[in-house]
Amino acid sequence: MPVIRLYLTAESTITGSVNTTTTTSVVPEVHRYTAAIVLGDILAGTTTLAATRFTNNGGNTVPAGGLVVPTANGYYNLYVNGVMQRGGLSTLTATSLVINSALVIGATVVVKVVNFNSTSNSLSNTSNLSVTTTVTY
Repeated sequence: MPVIRLYLTAESTITGSVNTTTTTSVVPEVHRYTAAIVLGDILAGTTTLAATRFTNNGGNTVPAGGLVVPTANGYYNLYVNGVMQRGGLSTLTATSLVINSALVIGATVVVKVVNFNSTSNSLSNTSNLSVTTTVTY
C-alpha cells in the first residue's frame, strides 16, 4: 500500500521593527614612570633602564617585569629632562626601557603609557515584531 504524504507550503511574513541601542565607553588607562640616569645605565652608547629603576605615580618602585607596555590601542611617550623625545628612539618592554642614545648622568626620564580600553553593550527590543504565516496545499 502506498504512503500518502501531505505536502504543504508555508510562507511567513515578519513585519515591525527592531530597535537596537548600543553604548560604547572608551576609558584611558594611564601609567607614569620616573627614573634618574646613573652611570650603570649607560653602555656602548645605549641607555638601558631596568623596570626596577623606575618609580610609579604612587612613588613605589616598579617590580621586575612590572612596566606596563602599550597595547594595540595604546602608545607611550618618553621625556628626558622634561622634553618629549621622537618616536622610534626607544623600546619599552615589561622588563626595561632601552634608549638608543647615551644620556647624561643625572638626567630624569619619564615614561607615560596610555592604553585605551573600550566596552560596548547592545540592547535590542523585538517586541514590535509580528509574524503572519500562510499555509497552502
